[in-house]
Amino acid sequence: MEQQVNYKKATILLMIITLISKIAGFLREILLGSVYGATYVTDAYLVALTIPQTLFASIAAAIGTTYIPLYSSIRVNEGHEEAVRFTNRVLNAVLVVSTALAVAGMVFTRPIVSLIAMGFKGEVLELAVSFTRITFPMIIFIGICRIFISFLQANNEFALPALIGIPYNAIIIAMLLISGVVGPYGLVFGTLVGSVVEAAVLLPGAFKKGYRYSRLLNFKDSYVAKVLALALPVMLGSTVQQLNALIDRMLASGLPEGSISALNFANKLNSFAYGLFTISLSTVIYTLLSRLSAEKDMAGFKDKLVKALNVITLIILPITVGAVVLRRPIVSVLFERGQFDARATVMTASALMFYSLGMVFYGYRDVLNKTFYSLQNTKTPMLNGVLTVLCNIVLNLILVRFMQHNGLALATSLSAMIMTFLLFINLRKRIGGVGGKKLIGAFLKCGIASLIMGIVVYWLDGIAAEYLSLSSTIMRFLTLTLEIGLGALLYFALVYLFRVEEAKWIVDMAKRRLGILRQK
Repeated sequence: MEQQVNYKKATILLMIITLISKIAGFLREILLGSVYGATYVTDAYLVALTIPQTLFASIAAAIGTTYIPLYSSIRVNEGHEEAVRFTNRVLNAVLVVSTALAVAGMVFTRPIVSLIAMGFKGEVLELAVSFTRITFPMIIFIGICRIFISFLQANNEFALPALIGIPYNAIIIAMLLISGVVGPYGLVFGTLVGSVVEAAVLLPGAFKKGYRYSRLLNFKDSYVAKVLALALPVMLGSTVQQLNALIDRMLASGLPEGSISALNFANKLNSFAYGLFTISLSTVIYTLLSRLSAEKDMAGFKDKLVKALNVITLIILPITVGAVVLRRPIVSVLFERGQFDARATVMTASALMFYSLGMVFYGYRDVLNKTFYSLQNTKTPMLNGVLTVLCNIVLNLILVRFMQHNGLALATSLSAMIMTFLLFINLRKRIGGVGGKKLIGAFLKCGIASLIMGIVVYWLDGIAAEYLSLSSTIMRFLTLTLEIGLGALLYFALVYLFRVEEAKWIVDMAKRRLGILRQK
């Protein structure tokens, strides 16, 4: 019981830190839009970030994912010191590979950028090449971070890894605030420095947990080889997910100026909404399902999985409807200032609507991927991911001709839907039925409640536009906040009335918390 209580506390703490980190990241995006707008400078900067992160972040994340169970096994069977030696062998292998990739990237920057951003010509191409050459060394520090994050999590330290995004964002924000002095190159160098600081922040925590560095390097080491073997399917699966964003930017580079920026800002809004809940939930469910799978408790396994998916439906579905209905005021309040003009608002708001259509499926996908990993099956998510990217490419090429950047956003959502259904089909083949009636029932109830909420919020927004003066940012912000708040109250009243089990659970939990506070 004590372990379960601590587990819940760690989850709540992780959600709070994730919220703070996402708010900092969102403030960064707001400032980026305000300072540089949806212009070629922003497009070049985003391409410079996409290339090194897409090339290596998925590799590092996959290695980190497979490192944890092996580290734990070595520590239990061979002791802490051997586990630390294993950590150093993996870390040094990652350092060698990432350094080689960084050097190669800096040498061949121009052909790489020309391939990735095929539509870039002239000044924007030169700027993107210069920016990318600066950001390529980031992959070294991304690799270091992933190993130390996994080391800390394996030693039950979750707060520090979640915190590192805050100083990273703070440095970029500082560069944007003094952009008049440092210019766009200051922003790029600040981004590189931020990645260095992330690694530096993790080091004291690692040393506190008993880590000590040594220059051990052996690519033929059996444990290192096992990490790489297990990581390969995870890496490929993660890479194909990153490729969706990369392909979008490749095609958007040939569209009117600001298309990449509009997709980026819309995607950040979309990711903020669903990521806040699904990151913490998928982390929790991964650990829980892994334990139930090891215990061969498939009834409990299915029950927890259905509850996790229904919680995503309960929370994300109304956010989807709200994002579609209030897309213009949301983008306007958050971004429309400085260089981010009315044109950029229209482009970003339309992209947000089409990205939002797939929001609940992004959440399902994350949980289902972790479900397969808990069953020690990393190949199925990878294969489904490959099929999804192929679908995304086909849909991109079709829809971009008729809808321009909006077609790219819609293709991403449709691809997420396809991957989710494929994962459900494969999971059913693997473990049998997973509470289909409960999932469909919850989806229909939440869908009806969300639709009613959306109609009411749309009506309220129309009244506000007709009778209130929304010329000032403060007034627009207060109006938007009131509309969202009333919509949320209406929605949760409806799902509680419709007897959605997870809604009753949230209400009961809130009542218990309020009772504890009153006693205090």
